[in-house]
Amino acid sequence: MSENDTIPKKSTSQINKAVFFTSALLIFLLVAFAAVFPDVADKNFKLLQQQIFTNASWFYILAVALILLSVTFLGLSRYGDIKLGPDHAQPDFSYHSWFAMLFSAGMGIGLMFFGVAEPVMHYLSPPVGTPETVAAAKEAMRLTFFHWG
Repeated sequence: MSENDTIPKKSTSQINKAVFFTSALLIFLLVAFAAVFPDVADKNFKLLQQQIFTNASWFYILAVALILLSVTFLGLSRYGDIKLGPDHAQPDFSYHSWFAMLFSAGMGIGLMFFGVAEPVMHYLSPPVGTPETVAAAKEAMRLTFFHWG
């Protein structure tokens, strides 16, 4: 074993202190405000959410559409052939493997969240019937199995 193998290497990454501490301070102040004044914070956050929903929904839809079109254009144009990495590098995974991994991750995330959340949502607010009853629980499970198999 050579001497270089036993000496730990010093990390070359640096933290931008101005960005980190400003962000940390703002997050701390926001959390502290919400913890000390929960009713005021709840009212203000709901108002902000409503204003964004009412006034900026069109912008969100437009931004998502433009980003999707841009990424599709970049992927299908000559820019999609640009290799990210050394010229001699080979991909670690095939397109089929990438698709399988992304599909599996999406299904896994969906099942982990909606496996619990969807039955609860349908139980508390069923499409038909009275909420929070045995019939609502059965309908919630039926709909969940319908959606997720």
